[in-house]
Parts: sequence; structure tokens; C-alpha cells
Amino acid sequence: MAIKILTVGISEETWKKLKRIAGLQGKSVSALVREQIERFLGEEEKYKEVHRKIADIAKKIEVLERWKREDLYNGMKIVGIEIVNPFL
Repeated sequence: MAIKILTVGISEETWKKLKRIAGLQGKSVSALVREQIERFLGEEEKYKEVHRKIADIAKKIEVLERWKREDLYNGMKIVGIEIVNPFL
């Protein structure tokens, strides 16, 4: 895999914090930032997977209609499933 170079401008204060944290972890600032970017991108994939699973469940129970915000907040029944607002 080819490595691409990324240049980012940050404040002196942020640089010092990054350098201190990286040092405590025995890493370079570049390694620390690279790991955080990769973690962020991995979490993005988790969200996409959750959305895919929700869509699959909705298809299985045949709930493909759009819900209105008011209905979700006020509670309603869809295909025998009661949606209850826990804050009411």
C-alpha cells in the first residue's frame, strides 16, 4: 500500500498536546494521528453497517413507510410493534 503525505496546519498548543500524548504512548505524532484517522474511518464503517442492519430488519417486518417525527415522539403502533417514547 502506498503511503500518501498529508499536511495539516494546527496551533502551537495543539502541536504540544499531540507531541506530549504521542511521547507518553511511545509513538511519533504522525503515527498517533494516522491511528486516530484510521480509527475514525473504521467507526464510519460501523455506522454504515448498523444502518444496513436496520434497513434489513425493516424489510423483514415490512415497515417501509416513512414515519413522521411526531408519531415517533408521541408513540404509535406499526405492524403490531408499539413504539414508545421513553421520555414521556
